[in-house]
Amino acid sequence: MAVASPEPPPPRRGIVYDKWPFRMDVDVEYQDWVLVLVCLLLAASWALPCMCGHLRSPLAQCFSKWVYTRLHVFYCGLLYVSLIVLMFTLVVLPDWTVNSFLEYLVLFVVWVLIHLQKMVTSTVIIIAFYTVFRFRERLALASGFEYLTVFHWDWRDYVGFVGRKRRPIEVFIWKVEGLHSSSGKVLKANDLYIECHMGHNEPVRTRVHNNAGSGCTIQQSFQLNIDESSRRSLMTLMVRDQALMGRSSELARLMLSTHEICGIEDKTGKRHQLFTYSAEHFVELKLSPAGTIWVAIAPVEEGDAEERALLMTDDEDALVTC
Repeated sequence: MAVASPEPPPPRRGIVYDKWPFRMDVDVEYQDWVLVLVCLLLAASWALPCMCGHLRSPLAQCFSKWVYTRLHVFYCGLLYVSLIVLMFTLVVLPDWTVNSFLEYLVLFVVWVLIHLQKMVTSTVIIIAFYTVFRFRERLALASGFEYLTVFHWDWRDYVGFVGRKRRPIEVFIWKVEGLHSSSGKVLKANDLYIECHMGHNEPVRTRVHNNAGSGCTIQQSFQLNIDESSRRSLMTLMVRDQALMGRSSELARLMLSTHEICGIEDKTGKRHQLFTYSAEHFVELKLSPAGTIWVAIAPVEEGDAEERALLMTDDEDALVTC
């Protein structure tokens, strides 16, 4: 016995006017999207006072001032408007009824409650990562490790950024004065040394001056690379006391921006053959919380090709063995 094939569904007619006011006789998938869009718009309208409060347009500001003094009137009126819009949408969608909408609404609420724990956990993780990234500089400053550079890379190095102005400088340190005693030592004077951190440069340190006390003469220099296009880069000079065991304690520090480094370089960078460790060739800067440090900064001039060629010659007098 042959089984009769099911009859195909009647073709959709689009927008028809057989019932008031009209009906959207389209595929069920499109009707679902229309209903979802209406529900999202109604849900967004309930958050309209909060959204307008964060906008700076004059219209949004006027609406916020008006609605925050009449919230009870606004939400009562919005409740009636939402019910009217929702009922009108269900009327014009022939494949949807009030009972089916309530059934799917209950199923959606149950699904949200079942997955609520996972959703809350994921949201908290995302907010935590955003907070750490957004306030990373303040967190580093509060923890006292703002001078450390964890990742030695920059996205501008990989995209061929042409606006970068990297060049070497030499930092001269003459002396430090007026330091407080280290809290970790009682029967011994401070063993001072200077530690420098700046951007992608590796940390550099001077030698330790034993029994220096509240100040000493350093008379050392070191070279760093600076990027004049990165104005947020900081150079941190820390005066430390070498501990007998464990981590050295910090006595004072000085933080200089790229703009301040260039300013000190303009004052002390034009060195000549008579350069000496004296007050006329250095600037005195205050340390935090106490003390002063004498610093000079000069550009490093790269040797020309002829000088490098002399170093690479095979002449017997060019290299002297120790």
